[in-house]
Amino acid sequence: MSFGKFYIIDDEVRSFFEGRTTKSDWYDALGEIEIQNSESCDAEESIPAWILALKNEEQPLNLLFQGELRAEPNEYDDPDVVFIGKDMIFSIVKELEKKPKPYFQKLLDNVNCSADFWLFDSMFQFLKSAGANKKAIVIIWGG
Repeated sequence: MSFGKFYIIDDEVRSFFEGRTTKSDWYDALGEIEIQNSESCDAEESIPAWILALKNEEQPLNLLFQGELRAEPNEYDDPDVVFIGKDMIFSIVKELEKKPKPYFQKLLDNVNCSADFWLFDSMFQFLKSAGANKKAIVIIWGG
């Protein structure tokens, strides 16, 4: 069973991830910052669908799940982890606001993932809250 979760964190936490490449190093950093105590948004199993839907979009939307910093894939297929700083969050929110909601429904329809549209409202509000408060995001998904 797969999972996905967005976490709001301070932008300064970026320093915990800089220079780290392996997933185990990233998981150690997540423990150091006590990510489990951060405000979160549960994406359940919908992140892979959103990755497909946004991959052909222009920047910054196509970078939402690529992040500014990311743990490198490994042979164990451990969950993916990315960091997105406050400036990129702000840019992503601006792009989400420019396009009408049905635009994103169509993107998901085009990749046969229309059931995953349920995430749009909560994801958008979560990103908007982070951007308004000049916070960063960590996204973890896999399974």
